[in-house]
Amino acid sequence: MSIIRFNTMDLGTYETDVVVSSINQSSTANNKPMIKITLSDGEDSITALIFDTTKKDLAASGVEEGITAVVSLEVTDYKGNRSYKVVNINPVKLPEDELKQLIKMPPEDPAKLVSDILMLIKQSSGRTYDLSTNEVPSDDFSLTALSVRLITSRLKDFTKSSAAKTMHHNIYGGLAYHIYRMVKAAYAVCEVYPLLNRELLVCGTALHDIGKLVEMKTSDTGIAAYTDMGNLFGHPLLGIEMIDHEVWRQNQAAGGKSYSAEQVAMLKHMIASHHGQPEWGAIRVPVTPEAMILHELDMIDSRMYMFEETFSTMDPGTSSDPVFGIAGEGKAVIYKNSFSNYN
Repeated sequence: MSIIRFNTMDLGTYETDVVVSSINQSSTANNKPMIKITLSDGEDSITALIFDTTKKDLAASGVEEGITAVVSLEVTDYKGNRSYKVVNINPVKLPEDELKQLIKMPPEDPAKLVSDILMLIKQSSGRTYDLSTNEVPSDDFSLTALSVRLITSRLKDFTKSSAAKTMHHNIYGGLAYHIYRMVKAAYAVCEVYPLLNRELLVCGTALHDIGKLVEMKTSDTGIAAYTDMGNLFGHPLLGIEMIDHEVWRQNQAAGGKSYSAEQVAMLKHMIASHHGQPEWGAIRVPVTPEAMILHELDMIDSRMYMFEETFSTMDPGTSSDPVFGIAGEGKAVIYKNSFSNYN
């Protein structure tokens, strides 16, 4: 089976391989069961309808979020807009070369991004580290060592994890892409504001979303789903718990105190406050310069990703449909001018 891109489909019925991004139970006006299913072709996503079917029915046939499937898709016109109906859908195991075509990934290899993040963490303090390995000395209890150990202990998950279920960087390797760009920005900000502690800012930036490795489970196709722990607690608290466990582990190994209590507290505050405001999910508001900068860098990179994604489907000199999250909690249109570096 070959992949037929959604943007090449005319009216008619097509059979193609897809990734199942999301499945939502709904009902018709006559109160009959209906599914709204989001499908991805690796470049674009569409929402299609499946009638007289429940989420439980799909699960029984092996159709769940994150899988690859072969779908028979009917494309029709409804009031001037494309409408999609699933005629048939079944799970399918694809050869690696075709699977790669269906997985949306960052512009750089996620494994390389993670390697670069670890290198930048090691360089942030100005101390000498062996950059040819992911290891740190066993007697090193700096913030750098703590950060490297936390990331390398979950290296596979960190490499493939999406940064979100929706909104921004919600792709295979999206978390690494998000953090890499923020760490690079943190270095640049430190050049402008010498008040900032570069090691603290870089390590806090690298770990600010580490709790997402527990909050979400990312499939091999890059589709994220919230775990029970994620629904109960959220990634800031889960990230703090991961730090506490690492400190406890090293204290046990060292037979006493290992990491600096004050440094760890500053790092945990950054994670607790990186959402900025309680109504946005922050446990506390930022009260240190590094925590404040982390929040702003997080906002900048998440919104820049939204601009990039929206611009990818726009012509120069046009405005978009309203985009949620680009300007606070509401929706706003964005404009793509014809003279900037947008293409």
